[in-house]
Amino acid sequence: MMRLRTDMYMIACAARTGSTMLVRLLRSHPQLISHGEVWGGDAMVGMDGQLAESCELQPGFQQALEQLRFEQPERVLYKHFFDARGSQACGFKLKFDELVQPRWSEVRRLVEADTDIGIVFLHRDDLLQRYLSHQVVLRQTGITNVPSGGTLPQIESFEVDIEDCIADIAETRRRRHEFEAAFAAHRCLHLHYEALAADPQGECDRVFDFLGLPSAPVRLATEKLVRDPPQQLVLNYNVLISALRDAGLDAVGQLVR
Repeated sequence: MMRLRTDMYMIACAARTGSTMLVRLLRSHPQLISHGEVWGGDAMVGMDGQLAESCELQPGFQQALEQLRFEQPERVLYKHFFDARGSQACGFKLKFDELVQPRWSEVRRLVEADTDIGIVFLHRDDLLQRYLSHQVVLRQTGITNVPSGGTLPQIESFEVDIEDCIADIAETRRRRHEFEAAFAAHRCLHLHYEALAADPQGECDRVFDFLGLPSAPVRLATEKLVRDPPQQLVLNYNVLISALRDAGLDAVGQLVR
């Protein structure tokens, strides 16, 4: 299929690694289209640019596209999700959680096959914090982000299922290796949540350079959802840390070498 010529990229990441923050930071650039989870579940979320306008202004457009993207994924990928409409670069995010599932297998195949698509990997080094953040969303808040200046939800301390936590850390690490291998033939850029949170401008400049764009000022558009340290958030913290050590992991879920 003939596709538009533009710098195409995909953000590949685990859940709760700061991908919404990154997507919204990248939108600061006037020559970049940064979609969110256009391949997510039953509904497309976080459209940018002309696609967002079409979804808002054309009755039935979004509903039709939500169905068509899985029936004709190649057509939708290049005609809609990589349509930069005059911008110099265009892309979206797709989490590992979706990429490992059968429903997204054809999307994954298309991305793997097109090595012109640049892959921006977003990692979180503190895998324990990533797990806890995900648990807070699942157990308490039901929301994944808060806009800048918005009211943060109240978060209560909770007891962690230790076996589930250790299994989640192992699976997160496994998926990272799986997709690094799957996209090894692509141009790849690796970002880390911790560095992005500490220096949003510097890390976004790396993305802009990767996509052949000049630097542009960025602005944070989201608030950090979970701010309490694990020691305060986890009721069985000491038992958890002991179990992590027994599993060969340190206090952030990284392998002890």
